[in-house]
Amino acid sequence: MGRSKKKANRGIPNWSELCPDLLRCVFERLSFTDLNRAKSVCSTWHCASRGCVPKRNQIPWLILFPREDDNNNNKSSCVLFIPDDRDRVYKTRDLGVDFVRSCCLATYGSWLLMMDPMWNLNILNPLTGEKSQDYLVVWSMYQTFMAFTKKGINTWRPLIANMGFTEPNEHMVYNHKAQKLYVYRHDEAVSIWCFSEGDPQMVLKSNYENPIGINYGDFLPVITTQTNMSQWMKEEDAYFREFLDGWVNIATTVSGHVLKIASTVQRSKRWLFSIFKLNKRWGRMNSLGDEALIFDMGITVVAKDIPGVKRNSIYFSGVGYGRNNPDNIFVFDLTTHKIKPLPQCVFSSTDFSDARWFFPGGLRL
Repeated sequence: MGRSKKKANRGIPNWSELCPDLLRCVFERLSFTDLNRAKSVCSTWHCASRGCVPKRNQIPWLILFPREDDNNNNKSSCVLFIPDDRDRVYKTRDLGVDFVRSCCLATYGSWLLMMDPMWNLNILNPLTGEKSQDYLVVWSMYQTFMAFTKKGINTWRPLIANMGFTEPNEHMVYNHKAQKLYVYRHDEAVSIWCFSEGDPQMVLKSNYENPIGINYGDFLPVITTQTNMSQWMKEEDAYFREFLDGWVNIATTVSGHVLKIASTVQRSKRWLFSIFKLNKRWGRMNSLGDEALIFDMGITVVAKDIPGVKRNSIYFSGVGYGRNNPDNIFVFDLTTHKIKPLPQCVFSSTDFSDARWFFPGGLRL
């Protein structure tokens, strides 16, 4: 009986002895997290996975930057949280002491724009360690002029030579597909610059009926003939009593529309968001539909039927108000107007100085 059972088992394929080419074919259909799990099955699968690129990423990741601190034992690595794998975090490779001393100014795709203490700029992929040689950087300096530099140019060139002094309330979003830069300045219209040919050209700057600046009315019900004004005024009074700070940012949608995002934090640490779409004038949006807003990047992404990304939500990491505070890093559901906090393992994994949502593309492991 024992011999016949052994004989029968010889005909059953062993999953650890599958053809490496077949394994690689399967691995390249997996997401980053599923591929990472497959690598840990056995040594054969680990070897077969080398050089495999997971399928194109479709969900935002959160990156936590290490604090420059003697008590931080992993201070040269970043921590990564991937929403479709909520029970664990990942660490990047050692990125060096210079990286820890730098600060992140912006993210785009897999890339981070970093500035060191000497104001030198680097564009780095924290997942591979490589630095980009193909870039476009636009910077607003001292709120009086804007300049840009890109691949092939060794100096900063003026974009707007004399803006006149404005309050430091500006936001810029670059749409890579359209090669257009959207610029918002304090209480002004959005201007659009085209970078598709030679020197950038302003293609639109209009005044709109509704101002873009922060407005307390953005967070109150729209007044109609049916509005109970007594109740509305109570909500207005409550808003002013609770108000702590507020911001205005802009974003572009998958279809290319410009959005205004008004955000405010209350004394009770409650966050409020209101979104408007530009169509000759600003109109309030009640929903992002099947898209999600990656606040840090100023873009929306498709979120329908994609595990790990929540539709009609905002992926948020604190604007300039406490990016190192776990209370300000969350996913905000626009349907329920409630915050979905991140797992505790994310913030207990490291002493971090900054956090950003970003959207890495295909990654070579």
